[in-house]
Formats: sequence, C-alpha cells, structure tokens
Amino acid sequence: MRAHLLYLFIVFALASCARPDTAPPEVGLTEPLGGAVAPGREVRVQGYAFDPSGVVSVRVNGQEILSSGEAGKRLVQFRFRLQAPASGRVELLLEAEDARGNRGEKRVPLVLDAAPPRIVLERVEREGSLYRVYGRVEDNVLVDRVVVQTGGRFDPLSLPKEATVAFSAEVPAGAVLLAVDAAGNRTSRRIP
Repeated sequence: MRAHLLYLFIVFALASCARPDTAPPEVGLTEPLGGAVAPGREVRVQGYAFDPSGVVSVRVNGQEILSSGEAGKRLVQFRFRLQAPASGRVELLLEAEDARGNRGEKRVPLVLDAAPPRIVLERVEREGSLYRVYGRVEDNVLVDRVVVQTGGRFDPLSLPKEATVAFSAEVPAGAVLLAVDAAGNRTSRRIP
C-alpha cells in the first residue's frame, strides 16, 4: 500500500511539473544594425529564433530560410540576402514555428538611408606635428563607426553607436577621419 501511494505521488508530481508549451518562438534580427540599409544595395540579413521545444521553421515573407542542419535546435541562427529597392521602406515579416506547432511572428521595418554621415570639426589644435581634433559625427539613423586613417593604417575610435557621437583624437597632419553609418554609407574628412 505504501509503495502504491509513493508511486501515485511520484506520478502526480511529475504530471504537475510537465507544462504544455504554448508560447511562440522568439525571433529577431542581429544585422543590419539599426534597421538601416542603403537603397539599391544587396543587404545581408542575420538573425536568430529561440524556443525551448526546438525551432522547426523560419520564414521571411513566406519563404523558408532555415537550413536543415539547424531545424529542431532550441536556438537557431539564420541569414539571407535582400535586394533593397531604390526608395521607400521595406518591411520584413519574420515567422518561426516550434516543434509543438506554436507560431511567432515579428514585423521588421528597414529604413532606406541614402544620406552619408556628417563629420563636424568643432576645434582643431596644433601641437608640433600633431593635431588634436574635437568634433562630432551625425547621421539621420545611426553612426556605426569612426576611424582614423594614417597612411595605410586604420585606427577605430571607441565610440557608442548613436545618431550623434562626440569624438576627440590626436592625429598627424594628413590623417583622414572616416565615418560609416549603419547602412554602410561613408564620408571622410582630411585633417590639415
């Protein structure tokens, strides 16, 4: 009798722990940064989908993009290429399905950014053969990086990824500041 009660207790305890998976998979993009793309260019898109039951399908605008080697894993990564039109907005519909048939979706707007970032020099101080340069880089969407080019050498500045970033740098004469936005648009400015 005691063994029977113990058995029923274990079965009841296990049954109460097993909860059905009714949550849809989570899906998101990791690239392009800031949802900005340059018009007319082919864009590389990367993302992920996660579900504890395993992800069996990922579709973009109705087309399956999940490789057979990734299907069934809890965390899957995907990538595809997209041709951005010359103008307007592109909206991606990302859909993911888990092994239990739950479906999740996310609409991701991509902003077509044809404008390059703007480098604003606020102050330039000369000390010997070096220049101390103070300024900011502005973009209508997001500044991805700012780099100092000296000859064939490229030194990135450690800056946050925001629409406007302030910078200061110590550079030799003839160095070039390069700014790149989230869509890949570039601009440069030579230091005297």
